[in-house]
Amino acid sequence: MATALLAPLSIPSLVVTDTPTIEQMRVWWEAMRRDDLSVAYADAFPETLTDFRLEIAQGTKKLLICLVDGHVAGALWLHDMVHRSDRTVLAGWVGGFFLPAYRGSLAARLWQAARQRWEAQRITHLFAATHIANRRSQAFLARGMGFHRVGIYPCFTLFHGQITDVVIYCANPNDAPLAWTYAHKRALRPLQPVTRERNLAIREGEQS
Repeated sequence: MATALLAPLSIPSLVVTDTPTIEQMRVWWEAMRRDDLSVAYADAFPETLTDFRLEIAQGTKKLLICLVDGHVAGALWLHDMVHRSDRTVLAGWVGGFFLPAYRGSLAARLWQAARQRWEAQRITHLFAATHIANRRSQAFLARGMGFHRVGIYPCFTLFHGQITDVVIYCANPNDAPLAWTYAHKRALRPLQPVTRERNLAIREGEQS
């Protein structure tokens, strides 16, 4: 009786790098721009890759390009970071995008690699905010990244010129109060003309 020999399953090589080539960044950026971003990023998100790279150079974002077997799988970044007195990063809000072929378990593993990288840099508090209608991101934050839902923050920021509610998440469940504190600081900047209405909505959101 003949025996069929099966080739051993290859384990993909997963890498996150903070020193990507411009071509790797371009592959990620162009793939992201081809996707449906209608509820993905707020109006303050950079319009071009040049603008995004400028924010990295200025220190307002920290970027990790994600690679699988050397191929660009996506990107994860920190924004709206909070710094210690020695200017090291204490906390940040996570943004990301994965190419469709790498979503699911590979994206979850890449996220774990990114989280380990940031925590090794003493970035100990990680948060996320997503459009209230962005169910795909909410599912990945909860199931793929293991984030904990903090609650709905009303009137948080602008999407397509409209004041929009978001769902707040934190990586560590003990950081929920801190998530609200930092969310308040982020939301107060663009929405000061509606302070009274927003504060009422925030109180209602915290009770929900």
